[in-house]
Amino acid sequence: MKRFVLYSLLSITLLCAMAQPKPVKNVILMIPDGTSTSLLSAARWYQTYMDSTKTTLNIDPYLCGLVRTNSSDAPIGDSAPTTSCYVSGQPSQTGFVSTYPVATDHDLVPVDATRAYQPLATVLEAAKMLQHKSTGLVFTCEFPHATPADCSAHTYKRGKYGMIAPQMAHNHVDVVMGGGVSYLSDNLQNDLKESGYNVYLDDIQGFRSCSTTPVWALFGESSMPYWLESDQQKVPSIAEMTQKAIDLLSQDKDGFFLMVEGSKVDWAAHDNDAKNAIIEFLEFDKACGVALDFAKKNGETVVVILPDHGTGAVTIGNPKASRDGYDKLSLKQLMSPIDDYKLSNWTMGEKLKAVDTTEWPQLFETYFGFTPQPAELTYLATARDYDKSSTPKEQRTGNLSMCKMLSQVLYGRTYFGFTTFGHTIENVFLAIYHPQNDRLVGVPTNIDVHKYLCRQMGLTGTLEKLTADIYAKHDQVFEGYQIQIDSLDKYNYRLTVKNKKNVLVANSYDNYVMVNKKRVDLNSVIVYMPINNTFYLPKELRSYLETK
Repeated sequence: MKRFVLYSLLSITLLCAMAQPKPVKNVILMIPDGTSTSLLSAARWYQTYMDSTKTTLNIDPYLCGLVRTNSSDAPIGDSAPTTSCYVSGQPSQTGFVSTYPVATDHDLVPVDATRAYQPLATVLEAAKMLQHKSTGLVFTCEFPHATPADCSAHTYKRGKYGMIAPQMAHNHVDVVMGGGVSYLSDNLQNDLKESGYNVYLDDIQGFRSCSTTPVWALFGESSMPYWLESDQQKVPSIAEMTQKAIDLLSQDKDGFFLMVEGSKVDWAAHDNDAKNAIIEFLEFDKACGVALDFAKKNGETVVVILPDHGTGAVTIGNPKASRDGYDKLSLKQLMSPIDDYKLSNWTMGEKLKAVDTTEWPQLFETYFGFTPQPAELTYLATARDYDKSSTPKEQRTGNLSMCKMLSQVLYGRTYFGFTTFGHTIENVFLAIYHPQNDRLVGVPTNIDVHKYLCRQMGLTGTLEKLTADIYAKHDQVFEGYQIQIDSLDKYNYRLTVKNKKNVLVANSYDNYVMVNKKRVDLNSVIVYMPINNTFYLPKELRSYLETK
């Protein structure tokens, strides 16, 4: 009997192991930044309004759950720490880009105070370093922005682009496509070209003709324009960039990891700009269609689609809808008020600020298709950032920018509503395509999503060791040696380490060191955290200074 029970248990264990799908070759992570779950309904209905034959989104068949996403110390998350958790496994704090958080008295997850500010290895870094896979980033914001930075850079303050940009340029990412021409300095361009990269800046023909990696293709001085406002002869869609990235990355026999971000859904939602939030999400959904089509044909690819957090919580239904009989309004009545909106709230706000109020009615007629009421004009003239206002700043009734005040005017003319200009605590949607239907379901956490990505990539249990190996503190790596740190400029620092006649020199955010004046290339970037005056770099570098 005992033998039978033992045999049965072994058989069950074997069957479970056999049932567990093997890691896949390719993983595509797609993040519509700041997409509240309610936006799916708004976008789906708007799509049907524009084309009655389109009643579903590309992601609809693959929706499988909701995700609890949060920072390490706050239920409402910031983009930097929330995506950081997806790619590193550690929820962190507002502004932290794949960097270990500082312990507080209100942490929501366990935090080891001794690891504060340590860079955290990401699934992108692990894929290229441990599995020799190709890696890629596609986005519509500027490249050092939080979500793309989370995959390939490390800092405690997301706005420090001077720290982030060189890390991204030096971190051996094979495909980078999005916005931010002005943030790629001449020095970084030269570094990329010397490393064999094709670099295309506002060059859509070069981008389209590119057939080999590695490549950087950037469009727009800062972020890419909203799709509604873009010159589509000069700027590719996110779907086109996704297709190009997949075409290039899939040439690698070892597979690839690709992150695609619909960045400006979040920006529009922050401005309570319903039309542009919807259009940006629908453009992202087209990119999802590209990725899903590839995955279904390829048979070795997982596509994971989820936001990092919600923003604004857009609704179809507001006080105007209640007054007008919300349950009797047709689809056309609900959607048509935004038909004539030709600009984003932000761009229109900039135009309003640039001229006198006497010119405002014509701007509204031209770009929004209506003539504002006198009360609306008076209200807008009190915007905190309208320098031409005749009302002294101390007498202005509100403390909102022109863009935000414009959203309030439009709110009263449409049937769309928002709850906030900021992020929300809601759970975010989860959609997954897996060739063997191995999917997360229910209400997993952001940490669970990370574990799922690692399992699909065959990286379970490896990232913590990789972090320890490539992001060790300089004073531990070089204990007992002579150490000196010098500031080179606002963002750059130099570490010099001496042991007898051996000298190692490392510059912050580079991917190489100089040992006795000879270059030693690294697979990772060197990270300096000025907040604790610490370089984080590979443990193996100590061996270069040991006496021969």
